[in-house]
Amino acid sequence: MKLKKKFISVAIASVLSVPAGMVATPAQAETSASFAASNMYLWRGQNLTPDGGAISGSLDYGHESGFYAGIWTSTETGGHETDLYLGFGGEAGGLGYDISFWEYLYPENGTAPMDGLSDTDASELVVGLSYEGFGFGAYMQTDSDNNDDNYFTLSYEMDKVSFTYGFWDLEKPGNEYGHLTIGYAATDELSFAISFADNDVPDTDPAAIEEDPLFQVTYSKSFDL
Repeated sequence: MKLKKKFISVAIASVLSVPAGMVATPAQAETSASFAASNMYLWRGQNLTPDGGAISGSLDYGHESGFYAGIWTSTETGGHETDLYLGFGGEAGGLGYDISFWEYLYPENGTAPMDGLSDTDASELVVGLSYEGFGFGAYMQTDSDNNDDNYFTLSYEMDKVSFTYGFWDLEKPGNEYGHLTIGYAATDELSFAISFADNDVPDTDPAAIEEDPLFQVTYSKSFDL
């Protein structure tokens, strides 16, 4: 579940960001596509492709009113993931805001990142706020099986460098963890990230999170359609 497109705001750059004007004409709507290749699928401090890299792509629609919608898909170990999303974002008095709904679809192959999702789907209501480089994101699960498992982020972006601290608040305590991810955008297409995770679960537990640093290299390209 891609991090970069889960928190869309005016202050924090994102390929889904749209202006906050209000001109409801087809000429003001924009459609774009993107492609990305990475050495890993880095998701909330975890590597979802430990056996190799990841290829992803998206098709996005954005309107000057602030409304956007799109579809994103990525390879995963043994299968793939497809996300459907729609939302609304803008800015008021320097405060960036965004609210969106995400549906995450997985194939029936048992490779989903959370138990019980390999043959069904999951969904989240995402709320984001930003101000002068600082950001806050809340990812609240809305599917019936995991609707009390929520994820939160605190972030700061300065020029080409970004810092994100993310942590889980789970319905059943025991497998919570936090992570710090530092990103560097070398160019518009090439970016790097290092992520450090921490949890109290023993390494022998299947639910344990990899605590060694994870290094990600990503090349991405977007196109206006």
